[in-house]
This record gives sequence, C-alpha cells and structure tokens, in this order.
Amino acid sequence: MSPIVIEAEQVPAQPWRNGGGQTRELLVWPPQESLGSIAFCAGKGGARKAGGGHEAERNTAQTPSANQTAPAPATTDWQLRISRADITSDGPFSAFAGVDRWFAVISGKGVVLHMPTADGHTLDHHLLPGHTPLHFDGGLAPGCSLMDGATQDLNLMARGGTACMQSVEADAPWSADFAMRGIYTACSGVWSNGLLTIPLPAHSLLWDANPDPKTEFRFAANRNEPTHAWWLGYTPDTTP
Repeated sequence: MSPIVIEAEQVPAQPWRNGGGQTRELLVWPPQESLGSIAFCAGKGGARKAGGGHEAERNTAQTPSANQTAPAPATTDWQLRISRADITSDGPFSAFAGVDRWFAVISGKGVVLHMPTADGHTLDHHLLPGHTPLHFDGGLAPGCSLMDGATQDLNLMARGGTACMQSVEADAPWSADFAMRGIYTACSGVWSNGLLTIPLPAHSLLWDANPDPKTEFRFAANRNEPTHAWWLGYTPDTTP
C-alpha cells in the first residue's frame, strides 16, 4: 500500500462546545466499521494516496477534542489517534485513562500545561514552537494556559503499544522499528524513503501503514523554509 497524504485544512474542524478551540482529527487506527485497512478523518478530498486517487473517508461530526467540555468521541475503540487542535482560550484537557499522549506546539506564543503530580502538587511545563514534544499520561488531564494568544498544536495518542513523536532534523535520516510510520509537517517540503519521493504541502500528514523496516525516511523543507515537522511512529500490542 502506498503512503497516504492528509491535508489538515481539508479536514472539517469540530468546534469545542465551550468555544475554547477546535480539533481536526487527521487519523485513527484501527479501521472503523466499513473502512479499509486504515481509518482516518479527512473530509471530502482531504486525503489521497501518495500516487494519486482517494482513500476511504468518514464523517467527522463527532470528532473528539482535546478540551474537557468538547463532545465525547463517537468511538473509543481506537488504539492510535493523531489530531491537530487550535486552542483559543485556557481550559483543562480531557482525561484519557490508559492512553499515552504526545503534545507539541506548532505555532503561536506557546502554552503552559499544569500537570498534576503524585504528591498533589502541579508541575508546569512551558511549551513553545520548536520545543521537544511533551510525552505524558493522558489520564492526568492537565490544565492548559495560553502564554499570549491562540496556538495550533499537534497531538498523538496511543492506547497500548509503542509510539513516538519526535522533531525532524533537516534532511537527516530517520529509521525506527515501528509497524507504522509517518510525518506531520507545518512547512512544505519533500519526503522520501529511498524508493518514493513525495512533495508535501504545509500542514499535511503523510502516513505509511506498512513501511519497510529497512528504509530510512527523510524530509527536506522547501528552499528558504525552516524545517518544522515531526516524525510519528506506532506499533500496536495486538492487530485487530
């Protein structure tokens, strides 16, 4: 199967009920009912095979949100969920018990996540664009304060299995032993794996559900653009 490319701006945004932001759900796994080998939320025209054509689509009317007051997810049997959020006001994250979560600021002045600690206190994490993604227990439901205005943020959530989100180094090879691998890029550029070379627009997700473990991924931002992207990987505990 060829990698798929999902352009974030083509994915319907789901407003949070409290008006504090919105979420675009880019990909969920495993496949939901009536879909093929990959399930994702892309809206009409939002996802395509890297070689052309469109993959399966599904309605995102019940997209989960990062905010506690947002609608509940339409399904909770996902093992992997990748989404992009626009946060416009302070508020707590939802609690996702049993979920490992990675969070990175894409743009804006940054956020402070107020993470509960075991001794009943709070540890503040100041996160800015370009910082290493924060990995935390999704069940902690930290509070979130904007530093100075709205931010755009990338989320990866994994229920079981092994996952990662890490910043891309310009044109440096990335090889990792994951069953599925991909990249989210906030800048335009070119992705390659030694066999395929695929141009990616800014704010797009490329996802390879069956990568050759021997291949190295590379990404080079277009000329005069700084590299602003994240490698994503996931291996489930069990395959449905």
